[in-house]
Amino acid sequence: MAEKKKQHFVPKLLLRHFSNEIKKTKINIFNVETEFYRINCPLDSQAQEDYFYGEDKVIEDALGKIEDSAAPIIAEIIKEKKIPVRNSEKYIILHLFSIILSYRTKNSSEKLNEVVDKTIKELAKYDDRLGALIKDDLSIKLKNAPAQSLSTVAKGVKYANDLELVLLINNTKKKFITSDNPCNRYNQYLEKRNHPGGHLGLFSKGLQLFFPISPDLMLVYYDKWAYKFGNKKDTKILLTDENDINQLNLLQLANCHKICIFDDSVSEMYLKNLTSKVNNLRQKDKSKLYESGKRHLDIDGNERITYIHQTEDRKLNLKLSFVKEPQGAKSHKLTNHFVQIKNENKRDFKG
Repeated sequence: MAEKKKQHFVPKLLLRHFSNEIKKTKINIFNVETEFYRINCPLDSQAQEDYFYGEDKVIEDALGKIEDSAAPIIAEIIKEKKIPVRNSEKYIILHLFSIILSYRTKNSSEKLNEVVDKTIKELAKYDDRLGALIKDDLSIKLKNAPAQSLSTVAKGVKYANDLELVLLINNTKKKFITSDNPCNRYNQYLEKRNHPGGHLGLFSKGLQLFFPISPDLMLVYYDKWAYKFGNKKDTKILLTDENDINQLNLLQLANCHKICIFDDSVSEMYLKNLTSKVNNLRQKDKSKLYESGKRHLDIDGNERITYIHQTEDRKLNLKLSFVKEPQGAKSHKLTNHFVQIKNENKRDFKG
């Protein structure tokens, strides 16, 4: 077999922490689409695809170096139940690993391909030459969507540097599950206000990232202007309400590509019950493309149309007992911009 042909979009270093087996070579899986449940599946064959990042293995090698640096940090967090000091080398590595993980999965690639497909087909409506080539049943994809997705995050990761990090410690009988799309972006703040624009960009006001690293621990990155997690300066929060765990597991099921992963304490019935609550959300498109503003003529008499495309977030209306809004966020009035950014002073910043 060719070297590094099998490329994981969820690192094995994460999947191992959800294995009950001593050797950490088997995991339990549940297919959300077919409701197929099986225990003791080979870990190595999950969340991977042949040459997912390309046959030249450049991206695979680069991701491997980041994973090698992040693996002992995550293992230490699980052992000590303590996150690295902010802005330390370990913190920076963990932050980079987490942000990249939210963009490197099969889900992200399919969202990007869906945007491309919708955009080209919309353009074909106004260009007869393109329209003659494009058929409704033809699916248009990028040659290497994962590479394009990672290129996006490489340019935008600096906008996530201001996110705060907290460790959730699950002290209930219910356990966290993970999935083939483990690091989920969400935005309770803008969802609550029914804001119609994009919610999930790294620069978006109210952004959150929920990232389970074991059945008992979850990392959460969040916009500290929009939320208060626990008491001031808390870096870890003990969860005792099973409803919080159920909601966070729903987030995994709603946003996974197909497979969720869990330890031996999670039953088939539990997963089927949660899946029934998110099936309608999962049937929606992953992206949205629509006209923005009024059409107008330019100085040459050509009609100009502005389009906006965005990731379609799964609106779960999460109500987590440990998350509150500071008074300043509560009273804040949103601007009329399509994207609400964390720092309005940087809206036109080019650096």
